Formats: sequence, structure tokens, C-alpha cells
Amino acid sequence: MGLVEFLHPACRNLLSGSIAMVLGRFACHRNAGKKRVVFFLLAFASWLALFPAPAVAREEWIIVSGGPALRFFEKNKPQKESHDHFWGNFIRAAVARIQQLQAQKPEDVEISWLVFRPGYERRGEEEHLDLLQAILYQAKSLGVNLYWFDNALQLVNYLNHGRDRRQVPVGDFEYFGHSNRACFMFDYSSLFDTLSKEFLHERDLPLIDKHVFARHAQAKSWGCHTGEEFSRQWKRRFGFPMVGAVGKTDYSTGALPSLSTQNGRWAE
Repeated sequence: MGLVEFLHPACRNLLSGSIAMVLGRFACHRNAGKKRVVFFLLAFASWLALFPAPAVAREEWIIVSGGPALRFFEKNKPQKESHDHFWGNFIRAAVARIQQLQAQKPEDVEISWLVFRPGYERRGEEEHLDLLQAILYQAKSLGVNLYWFDNALQLVNYLNHGRDRRQVPVGDFEYFGHSNRACFMFDYSSLFDTLSKEFLHERDLPLIDKHVFARHAQAKSWGCHTGEEFSRQWKRRFGFPMVGAVGKTDYSTGALPSLSTQNGRWAE
């Protein structure tokens, strides 16, 4: 990114006006020949070309990370039923996906990462780690917009009003976190064992304006069981499919989640 792009628009206007004034005085100076003026202008134009204007976002791709379970609730469960040995399952997978999307997105597409803050605050207290700072560092390293949300309504509000959706519609929506066949569970086993207080249920989908999405939009849930019911309700509401798992998904590999149920599959 060029130096000029870091300036506030008002500062850029002031700079442009100052340069124009200097050029005017230079051109009117008695000893300034036409050739010197032309040479200076050409050199200045060449210098400006080194700092192209940043692309204006015409579409937003949204990645959502739900929160992890607390080990307090999960540590004594059988190995196959115990969730989130690692606090960053839904962060690490989201980072891997963001890197994929960055490699293929057009210049005028903006990637935004929405993370459920209370889940990482609670898990951070449990592990005596500043997980919010760790996530901020990841977002900064990736160069993406990071937005925290504390409840499902804030997520819905961002989808509806986070941008002027007539100008910047949502072109991709992807979820990393706990889920069942009917909802995304942002705080599963974080406040109550095996339960979720903050969730986006299929009955809540009408809260999201169906016009926030681009015509060619796509969606995917990387959580468990979404493809068994939630995906159908999503398509019924928004007119395009959400790819989801029939069965469970596994986040323990350190990469994108994989299907972990025998005969599991991705469905719409």
C-alpha cells in the first residue's frame, strides 16, 4: 500500500491543493521556461502513478467463528465425546479458509471475520491466556477485518447493516463452530454443559434480510449436522443452498474440517 493511501481524504485534498498552488507559482515564475514546467508535470504524474487508488469493495465474504467449549465441562467425558481439547479449533480452521479465499478473490472483494467474543473470553480465563489478543494478531497478520459479536442478534445485525448491502452485498458466508441439525451454537458447553444459550436457529433465519446476498452468493457450514435440516431451511429462505454436513465434522487435524461419521457426506 502506498504512502498516499494512508492519508485521510481531507489530507489528500489539502496535499493536492498545495501541490497545485506550488505548480501554479512555478509556472508563473519569470525564469521558469515551458520545457521545465512540462518536464516537472510529467515527472510528477509518473510519481502519482506509483500510488494507485485502493479498490472499492463491491462484495463482502464473511467468515464466522463460534466459541469453544470449556474443558471444565468436557475433560471427564469419553475421548470421542469430549470437545475442543484445543481452544483454537474454530480459529485455526477459519484462518486456513481465509487464506484459501484470499488466493482466489477478486481485488474488489473484502473479507470480514466475525468471532464470538464471550466464548474466547471464558476459555481464555480458564487457560490463563489472552485469546482475544491472539485472535487479533491472526486477523492483523491476514489483513482482514475482524469484528466481535456477543450474541446472535449482533451477527444478524451485521449481516443486515454492516455495509450498505445495495452497494456491498454478501457473496460468501461460511461458519466454523458447533452446530446441530437445526442451529449454529456459538457457546456450546461454555456456560452450561452440552447446552447453548447463544445460537442462530433455523427459525431465526427470517431475521436476516434475504436481499443482503449477491445473486451468485454461496454458503457453507463446516459444523456438524447442518446438512440434515438447517441447509434446507437456508435455501428455502434465501433461494440458494448452504452446503452442510450430514453427520459430524472433525476439527482436530489442524486444517479444514473433514467428515468424521461413517457414510457422512456434504449436502445442500
